[in-house]
Amino acid sequence: MNKLLIVLALLFTGFSWSFAEEVPGVTDSTIRVGMITDLTGPLAFVGQEASAGARLYLDHINAGGGVHGRKIELIVEDDGYQPPRTIAAFRKLVDQDRVFCFAGNMGTSTTTATFPFIERERIPLIAPGTFASAMHTPPKQYLFAKDPSYNIQAWIIAKYILEVEKADAPRLAVLYQDDDYGQDGLRGLREAAEHYGLPIVAEESYKKGAVDFSTQVLNLRKADPTHVVLWAVYREAAAVLKEARMADWHPQFIGGLPVADDKTLELAGADAEGLLALQSIDLQSQDEPMKQYRELVSKYTPDHRLSFYHALGFESAQALVEGLERAGRELNRENLVEAMESFKEWNGSIGPPLTYGPGLRGGQNTSAFMVRADVANKTFVRATDWIRFERPAQVAQKVE
Repeated sequence: MNKLLIVLALLFTGFSWSFAEEVPGVTDSTIRVGMITDLTGPLAFVGQEASAGARLYLDHINAGGGVHGRKIELIVEDDGYQPPRTIAAFRKLVDQDRVFCFAGNMGTSTTTATFPFIERERIPLIAPGTFASAMHTPPKQYLFAKDPSYNIQAWIIAKYILEVEKADAPRLAVLYQDDDYGQDGLRGLREAAEHYGLPIVAEESYKKGAVDFSTQVLNLRKADPTHVVLWAVYREAAAVLKEARMADWHPQFIGGLPVADDKTLELAGADAEGLLALQSIDLQSQDEPMKQYRELVSKYTPDHRLSFYHALGFESAQALVEGLERAGRELNRENLVEAMESFKEWNGSIGPPLTYGPGLRGGQNTSAFMVRADVANKTFVRATDWIRFERPAQVAQKVE
């Protein structure tokens, strides 16, 4: 009889274990979530800030009991901003750590490298830390992207120059990172310039991690543009500004969202005077989600200075938690996808409202605002209201 009880106990234990493991990364008390970002490479500051922002919000949620009684365990892997390492990190998190989903993975080329694996594993990726249009066009079943895309940001920049600044006979130039990120912004700027009849007089590229921009600045200056659009990140943008000021060259520099972090101003110093950049997160907003963000930073990391990238990670975690809440206690990957598809102008995060749906994975939010460098205080200050871009019907297909 005792032997029979032991056998039954073992069988029951085995059954229970099998049932618990039916949904990877989900137990009665935890949900394991993966995040792949750069912690040691050329964008280490971005990755460190974004992962810290995500962890801040998830710690807050866990302190309140988690989501449907489960605490969220965030496992962050460093890829050094190198796609081969991204793939290795993805495999580790899926095969060894058995994460339930991903959230906030950083970088355009690095995230793009995981597309085949996301589809094959049928594992959701929520709010990656990139605004590339490739994240949502064409739509991918398990990927829910951020807005506005780099492509649309370029259109908003063009609209700002013409309709807000009302520039007289503007001549555009562009400096772009020669990868998926920079090329996405470049394509958008070319499309917008063609539509609005704006001349692009020079295009220069650089490889990520570059430190010398003397040749690019010289070539851009020869073309005599009135406005230079920067599809760069904080470090490279600062280096370009310093090189330009050294040459006593002062066009209007305008950056996309990745430029709009105070780290750019910290590195560029006085050479950032006059710099404009697009922004989609207003750190000084009095909306409830932003007030909560500032309160949590003040409470748990009082010495941490607010930053765009930190807020970006916080925003990704907010979208993840909302999706998990909507998915319910009986959690699996497919009902998380269904839950994310129920977002309709959801404004519970510190970023722009989010809308998803079947076949709709982001890209439809076309608003941003311009910020200007406050060099004395090493911060950006809001310079415009929201600038909304409506796709012209004749170019809608091209933009998407």
